Amino acid sequence: MSKTRFVALLILLPVACADSAVGPGPVGNNEVTSFIDLLNDHRTSLGCPEFQWNDNVAAVAQAHSQDMVDRDFFAHTNPDGESPFDRLRNAGVTYSMAAENIAAGYPTAQAVLDGWLNSPGHRANIENCQLTEHGLGLQETRWTHLFIRP
Repeated sequence: MSKTRFVALLILLPVACADSAVGPGPVGNNEVTSFIDLLNDHRTSLGCPEFQWNDNVAAVAQAHSQDMVDRDFFAHTNPDGESPFDRLRNAGVTYSMAAENIAAGYPTAQAVLDGWLNSPGHRANIENCQLTEHGLGLQETRWTHLFIRP
């Protein structure tokens, strides 16, 4: 029996860094693409705008998912002590607000979205209409969803 775990984190931090790179969306991973479609359908049903895909944010999210697999940990803060906000800042991402959801053990886009929507903290991040850009990382079943407001 597989374990499913998730954690939500929201911190509002003003940060001035390099420009973000809003792009057309992810390429090549069907679960990531499915997740974004499901997520944006949910957001628009609430009257929130769709999230805009940010390639730089997605790269930070993917690197964290890969790191969690490679070093066998599950946390917002990596073994080197870097938080999601450190990782975004180190990547030169500009934001005035940021949040992160992580999950492990969910095999599909629908499963992870359902898990996050059934958790008050994760749901709050997903449904926060002030957060407007995002990126998603998926490695094996380690999911990292980063949200920002530029």
